[in-house]
Amino acid sequence: MLFEDILKEFGQAAGIGEIALDDEGSCSLLFDGEREVTLTLDAREECLFLYGRVADAGILREMETCQHLLAASCLGAETGGAAFALYGNSVLLWKRHEHLADRSALEKAINAFLPALIEWQEKLARTLDKPVPQPATVAPFPPGLRI
Repeated sequence: MLFEDILKEFGQAAGIGEIALDDEGSCSLLFDGEREVTLTLDAREECLFLYGRVADAGILREMETCQHLLAASCLGAETGGAAFALYGNSVLLWKRHEHLADRSALEKAINAFLPALIEWQEKLARTLDKPVPQPATVAPFPPGLRI
């Protein structure tokens, strides 16, 4: 079954009508009015990518946050098999799927990805609520020190 047919069937079953990919092979679905998941078909590699924005790239200014994201996405340990990526000014959570044979497989893929996306959007939103550490002030050179 072609992925385009699976997607149409998924949209009809969900009660939102036929869903189609755009010219770049993508479409976005909005869950609960606020959780956007983009599906992109890579015809060359015969796979589907699911991804969603989890935060603004500004959160990467803190080394602790970067370390946490790298550790969490190592082999998908804390992301349900997904990984983080930097795209423009956004941090994305993404996952690759191969061999989605039917609507049921697509539903399972989305239903597995969505909770991880929500979890990381919420975790990183809490990270943004923390006060930003101020840089330490640099003491002036002691008197009499010559450079």
